[in-house]
Amino acid sequence: MQDAIDVLIIAVLLYQAYALLVGTRAWNVLRGLLALSALWFLAGLFELQATKWLFDAIAPAGFLAIVVVFQPELRAVLERVGRGRKARSSSADPVQEIMAAVRELATHRRGALIAIERRTPLKEYADKGTPIGAPVTSALLQTIFASKGPLHDGAVIVREDLVTNAGVILPLSDRHEGWSVKHGTRHRAALGLSEVSDALVLVVSEERGTVSIAKDGELTPDVAPADLLRALREAYA
Repeated sequence: MQDAIDVLIIAVLLYQAYALLVGTRAWNVLRGLLALSALWFLAGLFELQATKWLFDAIAPAGFLAIVVVFQPELRAVLERVGRGRKARSSSADPVQEIMAAVRELATHRRGALIAIERRTPLKEYADKGTPIGAPVTSALLQTIFASKGPLHDGAVIVREDLVTNAGVILPLSDRHEGWSVKHGTRHRAALGLSEVSDALVLVVSEERGTVSIAKDGELTPDVAPADLLRALREAYA
């Protein structure tokens, strides 16, 4: 019985680590570390003394490097453990609030850029914006992206049911293949963030009144409301 519980705990921890890291930059680092660990094991197995000595020498520094590289992910894990499965801080459904806001913004052709955080922490970008810390509502999003407003040109970061920051500058994609003149800076920023994180990024074009989605390094332009709703539901699943 104890062995079964032990195996179950390890399996849950490994699955949670995989779910948190897969698709992020840290995942590529982890794959490299696993490859080095395999070489270390083989060096010991075949008694390759010089190689084993080298790995033994760099192991302590390697542990510190892991802590530094995975600091955002470790922080996210601790935050999730601390929060647990507590109820959302507001009774409003963030998906419906975002849908309503995007619909109004598109109708009135007000440009908007909304990044929904998933597993990859967006703190390094959010900290450069203006702190908000308010529940997601359609009214709040419309106010932030009001024409000529002080936060109009930046992005909004949404974490679960909270707007954490506004006026955020996102990394721009440097991809040019298939790029259309219809796509401006907001679209490049949305694509850029989706290339370095697993965030779902929504773009409202103020020139055309259309909605685009950036996810996993791909930009989908002119999405229908049903497709937008499906993407939001998946992001909040």
